[in-house]
Amino acid sequence: MAPVLGITGWVYRNAYSRFFGGYDFAITPFIKSSKGRPSTLWDIRPENNDVRFNIVPQVLDRDADNFVPLARSIFDLGYDTVNWNLGCPLPMVRKKGRGSGMLPLPHEIVSFLEKVMPNMPNKLSIKVRLGSESATDLVKLLPLLNDVPLKEIIIHPRTGKQMYTGEVDLDAFEDAISVTKHKIVYSGDINSVKTFKMLSERFSSVSGWMLGRGGITNPFLPEEIKGFPQSTDQEKLDRFLAFHDEVFLGYQKELSGPGHLIGKMKEVWRYWADAFEGGNRLLFKITRTKTAEKYRATVSDFFGKKPKLRIEMNGLKLKKLSIQP
Repeated sequence: MAPVLGITGWVYRNAYSRFFGGYDFAITPFIKSSKGRPSTLWDIRPENNDVRFNIVPQVLDRDADNFVPLARSIFDLGYDTVNWNLGCPLPMVRKKGRGSGMLPLPHEIVSFLEKVMPNMPNKLSIKVRLGSESATDLVKLLPLLNDVPLKEIIIHPRTGKQMYTGEVDLDAFEDAISVTKHKIVYSGDINSVKTFKMLSERFSSVSGWMLGRGGITNPFLPEEIKGFPQSTDQEKLDRFLAFHDEVFLGYQKELSGPGHLIGKMKEVWRYWADAFEGGNRLLFKITRTKTAEKYRATVSDFFGKKPKLRIEMNGLKLKKLSIQP
C-alpha cells in the first residue's frame, strides 16, 4: 500500500484490513521532524494500528541529526524498518531540497546515508522518483548506493516536476534498475490486473509492487492481482459499503466537528467516485453536504439504488488528483 497523504492513515488502514486482503506491507504517509522531534507519531502508534499486514513508517528529512533520533523513536514503538522519502513531488518540499528535490544531489544523499546507517537500529528502505526535474538523476545516484545495506528501493517512474501528470517512463525505469544491485519495488499507475501482468512480465527482476491510487479506487485490486476468489457485484457492493461505514465511523471518532469529518470523506470520495457509474454525481452531492446526517443519507440513497461497479480487470483511467509522497 503506497503512502497517499491524507488518505492512507491509520483509520483507512484499519478499515481496509478488516474487509480486504492482498497487501503484505503498507508504507505510511510521511512523518516530519524538527531537531529530531517528530511532528507526531500518532499515525503509527501500535494501539492505533490493528492490521493484517506489516507497517513501515516513512520519514521526510534531509538532516541526519534529525533522522537518527526519530528512527530510534520509531524503533522503540516496534518498527524494525523505516522508509526514507526521496520521492515527494510537492513543490514546497522540492524547493527545500527534500523528497525528490534531493535527487540531483547524489553525494549529499550518500553523505546522509553514511551518517545515518551506522547509528540507527532500524533497517532502511528508500522511496524515490526518476529525478527532480531530470529523469537522469536516479541513474546517476543508484550506482553510488550499491554498497549501502538498504533493504530495498521503491521507484516511482516519474520526475518530481511531473507530479502525477503524463505517463510513467518505463524505459527510464528499466535503465535505472539495470545499474543497481538492490531489491526493487515498482510503484506507479498499477490500476488493473492487466497492467500488473504487463509490468511483471517486462520487469521480472522486480521483487515487489506498490499500489497507490489504483488500490484506493479499487480496493479489491490487491486481491485480484493475487488471485483471490472473486465475489459477485452485489457482494462487492456490500463489502465496499461496510468498508465505507468503517472508515466513516473511524474518522467520526478521530476528527472534531462535522466540517472536518465531511471534508475528510470528500477527500476519499475523490478516488472512490471513479469506482461507480454515477460516482461523480455522488461526489458533487457530497461536496454540498454540511452535516454527518445529510452525508449518511446521501450515501445511503446512492447505494440503495445498487450502482453499477466500474472497477474491472482492465482497470480505469486514474485521475491526477492525489498528493502522494
